[in-house]
Amino acid sequence: MQTVGFINTKGRYAGGGETYFNDRWTHFYYTLAQYRLLEHTFNSLPEEKKNDYEIFVILSQIFIYEQLQEIIDLFGDVPFHEAGYLALTGDVKTAYPSYEKAENLYEMMLDDLAVINDKLDGFEPTTLAGIYLPMQDYINKGDLIKWRKFANSIRLRMALRIADNGSLTAKGQAILAEMLADSGKYPLVDNNDENSLIAADRDKFKVTDNDNTGIQAIESWAGQVNRASKTMIDALQGDPRLEILYDPNSAGEYVGIDPLDSETNQNNNMLSTREGGIYYSTIDTATFSRNAEFPGLLITAAEVSFIKAEAFLKGYAIGNTQEAFEAAVTQSIDLYFRINATAPYRQPTPKPSEADIVAFATQKWDAYESKEEAIGIQKWLHFSLFDMIEAWDHIRRTGIPELTFTEDRESIEYSHVFQRLRYPTDERNNNLGKYAAYQDEDSYYRKVFWAK
Repeated sequence: MQTVGFINTKGRYAGGGETYFNDRWTHFYYTLAQYRLLEHTFNSLPEEKKNDYEIFVILSQIFIYEQLQEIIDLFGDVPFHEAGYLALTGDVKTAYPSYEKAENLYEMMLDDLAVINDKLDGFEPTTLAGIYLPMQDYINKGDLIKWRKFANSIRLRMALRIADNGSLTAKGQAILAEMLADSGKYPLVDNNDENSLIAADRDKFKVTDNDNTGIQAIESWAGQVNRASKTMIDALQGDPRLEILYDPNSAGEYVGIDPLDSETNQNNNMLSTREGGIYYSTIDTATFSRNAEFPGLLITAAEVSFIKAEAFLKGYAIGNTQEAFEAAVTQSIDLYFRINATAPYRQPTPKPSEADIVAFATQKWDAYESKEEAIGIQKWLHFSLFDMIEAWDHIRRTGIPELTFTEDRESIEYSHVFQRLRYPTDERNNNLGKYAAYQDEDSYYRKVFWAK
């Protein structure tokens, strides 16, 4: 999604490749298996004990749905209702789950999240749950108001995802209208203190490598995974986020890899020692590559405000588009400077004044004749380096920004940018009977149902 630069080598559009796709799939289904065990344990409790533990099941369901949406958006139709039970049943013969239509799973999640919102409205945990929940909850530390906002914000994200294209547009638009018309009934994440995230405030969640020096793996592989994208550098001109997203090159300039340049030129520039150092800008060491405190962001206030702005612009809900857009841009800038301020590697970059940030947001609104393009580009910039999957989903849904690529004529299988991921190796081998029905359609270039 050109959120980072890349070299035009053979197979470049395979991204991380089959191993990483396989890992993402299996990690989700390992997590789902744990959720099935949680459900089973809860359902096996005596009725008088269930009140103590119901809240754990409710909150876990929100997290599972957030992850399920990502898996659907990556792969399309996936197993769910029959998946994750082998550890409970021990019966291999019944451990081959059927695939379900992505549209059906989306409808299920949208409906269930509405029920969860109602359950959490005024929910009072028992004394026992009140003691254990803050210790066990790594996302919102037992704050049920934040969990309710997380659930609603995820539902809002899903509603916008389906509102433009596919068979569920009417449902998506209706949900957007309903939710954004009643903030009392549907509270949302609306400031950076309420972002849903897994903070690096416990040693197990710090982003470290074997040397405990942060995520410096980003700086490895001859630098090919940490160079700036020209597309992003161009879009960030005059943007206060530029200097905390990327480090300048050795000449003090911001230069990104041009995706339309030849592989030869790109490699020559990668090896360049102009001014005694690198030619391409790199991902910022303080904010990203050496920041062990980097949080795991699930959904942010800026994303919610961008959703509002787009829904208002398209008439899916009633509200002030410009206000929502400017709120989104200011929240995004604030978030990035908050993350940069956690940097242990070097001194944080001073944050601009609130007046300057607000003025910049207004400037960006005025700069674009197409307000849909203004929202789309700024939302893509917001996702940038911390949520590349959401950036990909956003572009597949809207086509904004319009990115250009060269064809990889050396690769038969990966000649262009993917529309989805193929089902991974483990799934094809281990669930062959159910996969067979999808085999002919299992292409990197078949669009998911909500894609433009």
